[in-house]
Amino acid sequence: MNRTRIQPGYSGASTRKNAGIFFLVSVLLIAGCSRGEALLTPTSGIAFVSDRDGNWEIYIVQLEGSGLARLTENTTVDADPGWSPDGKQIAFRSRRDGSSDLFIMAADGSHPQNLIGDPEDSFDDEFAPAWNPDGEMIALYTDRFPPAPECPSGVHRLALFPNGGRRADIQLLNVPPGEQETSTWSPDGRFLAYSSGCRGAEAQIFFWERDSGQTRPLTQEPDHQTSPDWSHDGRFLAFVSNREGNSEIYKFEFATGGLKNLTQHPALDTHPTWSPGDSFISFVSNRDGNQEIYVMAADGSEPRNLTNHPARDWAPDWSPIP
Repeated sequence: MNRTRIQPGYSGASTRKNAGIFFLVSVLLIAGCSRGEALLTPTSGIAFVSDRDGNWEIYIVQLEGSGLARLTENTTVDADPGWSPDGKQIAFRSRRDGSSDLFIMAADGSHPQNLIGDPEDSFDDEFAPAWNPDGEMIALYTDRFPPAPECPSGVHRLALFPNGGRRADIQLLNVPPGEQETSTWSPDGRFLAYSSGCRGAEAQIFFWERDSGQTRPLTQEPDHQTSPDWSHDGRFLAFVSNREGNSEIYKFEFATGGLKNLTQHPALDTHPTWSPGDSFISFVSNRDGNQEIYVMAADGSEPRNLTNHPARDWAPDWSPIP
C-alpha cells in the first residue's frame, strides 16, 4: 500500500449520512492506494539542500538551472534527500518532530510521513538515506546503536531499513566497525558502496555484498575518500578524494581499474551524483566563493553553476527520471 496516502479526517455529528460519506471516501482512497504508487508522479531534477531561507530545506532544480522549487518548509532541519528508484518519492531526514528521523514525501514535497517516530527528546538519529534499486529497502546511517568496542569513535553506523517499516525494523549491517558516512547501491542491487574510517584514520571506500555479507575495500589511501555514487550503467563509481592534497571528484572505471580526476580545481569539490543517462555529474563546489550546485559532463568538462545564490547549497541527489 502506498505509504504516502492521505488519511481521511472526520468530525461532526455521527449521522448515518455522514458515516456513509466517510465510508465511501475511505473505500475510494484505499482503492487508490491498492494501485501502489500510481497516484504519485515520476519527477525529474536534482534535489538539494539550501539554507537560503534561513534554515536547512530541500529544493529541486532542473539540469539547465530552471524550475527551482522549494519542497519542504519548516523552522528545523530538512536534509539528505534520496530519490526512490521510480522517481516518485524522496526519502530525507528531518527534525520537525524533535529528533532526526527518516521521512518520505512525494516528489513534489507533499504528504511527508515520519517513518521512525522517535520521541521528541530522542538522540537516536537517522540520516543519509539511499534507496536500493528494487525500492524494497533503504540504506541509512544511524547512531541508535552503541559503537563497536574495536572503534569507539564510530558512532554513525550503516544499517538497512525495509520500505514501509518502523524503527524496530532497522537492521545494523555486519560490516567492519568505523565512522560510516555515505553510501550508494550498485544498479543490480548486489553491492553497497560506502565510506568508513576508525580511530582518526582517514575514511576509505568499501563494498558490502548483499548475498554473502562480505566486505572488501576499494581504496586504501592515506587521505580521505568519501561520497561514492554508482553510475546507472554500472561502469563507474564517482567519489571524493583528497589524494592530491585537495578535495576533488574522481571517476573509477570497474572494467579497467582506471581512475580520473574530473574536477582538478583548487576549490573544494564534493558530493557527486550521476544524471539518469550518465552523461552528466552534479556536484558541490565553492569555486565561486560559496557552496553551489554545479553540473559537469561525465568526463569533467564544461562545469557550470546551477544555483548561483549567496546562500549555501549542498547534498545534491539526481532523480532517476530523465
